[in-house]
Amino acid sequence: MSNVDNPHGLRSLMRTLSGGLPLIEEFDKAVGYGTAIFMNDAVNRAADNSIEASATPGTTLYSGVSLNYGAASTATKHQVIVSPDALFEAQADGSLALADMGLNANLILGAGSTTTLQSGHEINSATEAVTASLDVHLLHKLNVPDNDYGDYVRVEIVFNKHRMNSVAVGV
Repeated sequence: MSNVDNPHGLRSLMRTLSGGLPLIEEFDKAVGYGTAIFMNDAVNRAADNSIEASATPGTTLYSGVSLNYGAASTATKHQVIVSPDALFEAQADGSLALADMGLNANLILGAGSTTTLQSGHEINSATEAVTASLDVHLLHKLNVPDNDYGDYVRVEIVFNKHRMNSVAVGV
């Protein structure tokens, strides 16, 4: 079986590592932000406390994942999953194997689809390593029938680089 290449961002599994429901907060996207925020985009805080989807993978602290779409250059409100231990599933941009589970990786913040309004964010399969400063931790393959290790595998993940983690410093 081969997996389908279908980037869809970070889809919430609506649970946390501790077994509870993730916390959701509302944030504004400023009218001056010239890029759309797509459903399931990883978002970060701007200096004015609004959100944007312009993180630098491996560097920026994420605030969470947006649950809705907001057009470019338009002031919009976003429901954002902000729990640092929230579980998500995301597709790898290339190949990941069983041996890669438990490692960490950065995200690729690809553009979303203006047709489906879905995110284009993916796991950067070329960055998997033991380095804890990478964006996300690879937990295991999403257990669904149409998913297998290899190209475009969907993986359950949790953020390493999250502004609400106890070791995070900054906005």
